[in-house]
Amino acid sequence: MTAIGSLRTVAGAVGRRRSAVLAFLLAIGTLQIGASTVRADQTIFFDDAGEAPHIGLLGDSTLAGVRWYGDYGPLERYNFVLSAESCRRTYEQSCISREGYRSENVISAMRTLDGELGEVLVVMSGYNDPESSIDEAIDGVVDEARDQGVEHVVWLSLRTSDDVDYSDPQEQSSINTFREYNEQLFAAAAASGGYLQVADWATFSIGATAWFEGDGVHLTSIGVDAATSFIAGTVDQVLAGQDVSPAEAPWTVLVPGAEGELVEAVQEALIANGINVDGGADGIFGNDTMTAVAAYQRRNGTLQVTGAVDVETAELLGVYEDPDAVEEPTAPTTPATVPPAAPAPPPAQAAVVGETTATGDTEAGPFPRWSLVAVAVAVVGLAAALVGRRRWVASQRGVRRWARVHPATSPRRSVADLRRAGELPPAPQPAGRIYDHQLEQPAAVDATSVPSG
Repeated sequence: MTAIGSLRTVAGAVGRRRSAVLAFLLAIGTLQIGASTVRADQTIFFDDAGEAPHIGLLGDSTLAGVRWYGDYGPLERYNFVLSAESCRRTYEQSCISREGYRSENVISAMRTLDGELGEVLVVMSGYNDPESSIDEAIDGVVDEARDQGVEHVVWLSLRTSDDVDYSDPQEQSSINTFREYNEQLFAAAAASGGYLQVADWATFSIGATAWFEGDGVHLTSIGVDAATSFIAGTVDQVLAGQDVSPAEAPWTVLVPGAEGELVEAVQEALIANGINVDGGADGIFGNDTMTAVAAYQRRNGTLQVTGAVDVETAELLGVYEDPDAVEEPTAPTTPATVPPAAPAPPPAQAAVVGETTATGDTEAGPFPRWSLVAVAVAVVGLAAALVGRRRWVASQRGVRRWARVHPATSPRRSVADLRRAGELPPAPQPAGRIYDHQLEQPAAVDATSVPSG
């Protein structure tokens, strides 16, 4: 087959010598300066890594940048199959991309590549998925991977930082959808016993605006290098037996446009701290909420005044707790840590310092025993309330997740389960694979056409 390394060299050189925008347009066009051009709607197979493990990579246009630039970088230390398409959805029918075709969705692509996905399947998808299909998308990918004998599924978390400004062409997804996607990904990973793992691309790429185009999700040539290095390093860890998923979902920076319970909790905390929020705690992060956040940050003095709720602001407001700080054990109260007892005062001093009760007992010190008992009871009650609140929030999240299940499924069964049981028709099987050395030279693509996600 045609060496993929030569394709990477051509595209990589263009990306380094030209501006990021020019390289991006050339990569998705014909790149007629080289004979190894890969056209749209094609799957890439790389088998030149000898005895190295075999992995699969499936995604939408956020991963397709790797194919458009032809720069596979550290991924070439593995044998791999790569299928990444513009406007691809995970579970529902894909939208028609600006490249002029409708690709098969991720689950259909998995069935097309049955037996080719290797030991680890890496998924970078979800940016075009409507919120109503998130459950089915995650369950469908995991079920299909299990059926094919894939050992692990690694799903990259979706970007949600303040530089993200992307919605699918039909406007069914947005940054709020991406936040919901991440929440459900982390929950599904925690329930999978390590089979599904979340590679936290969202946190890893915070602040790296040079890695992305103006929408904050599509890769530049620099971003392709970062993404391939991140994916290859993550696969290394997974194959070594590590679980790459964070213990729990990290805090997502809240910016104007965000909605939901977290926004409402922030608004309530601002009001409790004496900051006026016009409109009250309505769960919508608008300009009034941004102004209130900035006022709180300015008053605090130690926070950066941005109007966005970062993790430091969230911790001070009391709407987020660092998991590591919560798990820290209290200092042991062993005899070695107890200071030596002070010598007992003489009887005359005891009569002055202490108080004689009605029963004749003397209470040493300025505080009566009942006040210490009251403080202890209050502390225990507060701790119990916090534990109860966390359990209630977790249970409500579970209820909301199941409430979003597609109407075609029962509350505890995925679409894959129903298809295996014959209650839903099987998905159509597309045509077989095409190796890159079998491709004909493609027709020129309009260089002004920028693919959507």
